[in-house]
Amino acid sequence: VYAPRWAHCDDNHAWVEALCGGRWRFLGACEPEPVLDRGWFNSAAAQALLVHSRTFGRGHSPLHGDFLEQRGGVCWYNQTSRYAQTRPCLLTALVAGRPAPGAVFQLQALNEAGYHTIAALTAGEDGKAQAQLGLGDVHVRASLNGLEAEGEYTGAPLTLELAPPAETDGAWTSLDIRAPSGAPPPAPLTARQRTQRARQLAEAAHARASKAADWYDPRRAALLPGREDLLRQARGNFDQVFAFLSPPDGPARERLGRTLSAKDLRDLSACVLEDHLSCLPPQPPGLPEEIYWGALCAPRVALEPLTPWRGSLASRWTAAERDALRADPAALPAFLRRKVRLEEGRVYENLRWPPLAALEAGRCDAQSFRLLCVAQLRALGIPARLRALDGAPEFWRDGAFGPLEPEETARLTLLRPAGQEFLYRQNWTLSRRTPAGWRVLSLPAGVWQEPWRPLTLPAGRYRLLTAVRLPSGDQHALRRDFSLAAGEERQIPLRLRALTLEELLFCKTLPAIPAATPEGAHIPNALRQGERPALLFWLEEGGEPTEHVLHELAERQAALCALPVDVRFFLRGPAALSHPALAQLLRRWPGVQVLLDDWDYDLEAAARRLALDPERPPLCLVCDRLGRARYGLSGYRVGAVGLLEHIAAQLCAHSDF
Repeated sequence: VYAPRWAHCDDNHAWVEALCGGRWRFLGACEPEPVLDRGWFNSAAAQALLVHSRTFGRGHSPLHGDFLEQRGGVCWYNQTSRYAQTRPCLLTALVAGRPAPGAVFQLQALNEAGYHTIAALTAGEDGKAQAQLGLGDVHVRASLNGLEAEGEYTGAPLTLELAPPAETDGAWTSLDIRAPSGAPPPAPLTARQRTQRARQLAEAAHARASKAADWYDPRRAALLPGREDLLRQARGNFDQVFAFLSPPDGPARERLGRTLSAKDLRDLSACVLEDHLSCLPPQPPGLPEEIYWGALCAPRVALEPLTPWRGSLASRWTAAERDALRADPAALPAFLRRKVRLEEGRVYENLRWPPLAALEAGRCDAQSFRLLCVAQLRALGIPARLRALDGAPEFWRDGAFGPLEPEETARLTLLRPAGQEFLYRQNWTLSRRTPAGWRVLSLPAGVWQEPWRPLTLPAGRYRLLTAVRLPSGDQHALRRDFSLAAGEERQIPLRLRALTLEELLFCKTLPAIPAATPEGAHIPNALRQGERPALLFWLEEGGEPTEHVLHELAERQAALCALPVDVRFFLRGPAALSHPALAQLLRRWPGVQVLLDDWDYDLEAAARRLALDPERPPLCLVCDRLGRARYGLSGYRVGAVGLLEHIAAQLCAHSDF
């Protein structure tokens, strides 16, 4: 089962259900628990908008649950009510005031600062559709025959009047998106169950390590110096990768292997790479080495299965056809459309036709067709790739990549307000309108440092979204739609909505966290000791983010000591105490309480409960007098300790906090 997008935090999750005694029970699969219906995601699932399962083809057993939708050969079933409170989402589509049968409602969650479709419903003869969803707000886009409308479902029935899409520029529109409030965490495990869980995890880790140790053969790897890293990445596929890398034409084999991901090396068959190697074109004069291998020789285009297509695609056409396509690569899409029929809605949208399979079948979907175009160009000796921005095919000519099909472009410069941090797919996105709806563009991730960001984009209709996630899971968003005409140059300042301190705070009960002192004394619940607020830090010794937090703690030690708050460090084990930066801070600050904690369980459970990332330590929490979490962050951001100090001071000053 799958929660396609969380409502209360970014990302998503899938887990396993098992049919036991006629009813479905769940388990974490990768995070085994001693009992069923328990995992780190209990609280997250209770805040889900949708949890669904899938089958290939229509299932008829009542055990599948409530039918949700069918797209192509895949059916979705609604499982949300087993995990969260639900309510009926009632939708109506009208055209000129009359029902619009066949209208498609895309139910979308605002996640990673962009709209993501979690389900699609089709209106009946009365123009209506419905589904049981969690209690959060949902963005709805309805469309039919080129007409469309958008709105926010917030609990009351929603009616959308379809009309031709707007083309005018709009102002920034404010949106408040509410997430479901969730449920209390499950009852804590008993001491016996925690011991059992730790033992099972240790045994599983040992079994995995033992199995992995048998994969890598150092004796054979020594025969291929400089390629040991590829053989290690191959894991259980060592024999296949070794077989491909072994023959004497080693340099070309190694370079071809290095175009692939670690996942590819674990999956590939040597015969697939042999096909590509045997048909590699000579390197054209002046073509950079990285372009030759990455955009001409590479056997992978996107996320399609690795298959031996190069030889067949190179020899499939007559000499005259090959010469014509090499002389005019832009003619390829029209040429292939005479051979391959585009079909949407008959396949599973997450799968791709391998290039040769699409050509031989004479049909495929649009995404697979773009893949086929790139593969065919490479087979003809023309460097090609899918454009990172939007997946459009492009090819190398005159020292640069350009679009395979002609397009008109515009220049957009985004302006960053001073003092605000913008991170793509975290608090802002840019989308382009397509016939299938708005598509989030793929721009480089990371912090945007410059005061402006210039972008060359295809002319068309665009949408900017910015979102600030509150600790409660709610979001304050801004949306602006605009058009870019061919050749136009324009500037748009980005905006983020501001938050108050009260909006930053939440109040969430965490499961008890037992710990131990370095001397071995047992602490039943480290969240509640005494009657004072507390600052809690799960510190990863040696990790760079932790080093920054330790530095800020040292700078603000005097201010924190002046507050009536407790400071507690949670460490993995006694060895952490010898880390230089941590040891130095503890010598200067004897009032800090040091505790040893089961990170594999407590860090994960606490972070997930608070919609934080357990894989980005340190985890920093502010707890009130009753041990309830009031604010938290994972990873490091500049000024983090100062913010924690400010929030702790507010808790000390106000009894209602």
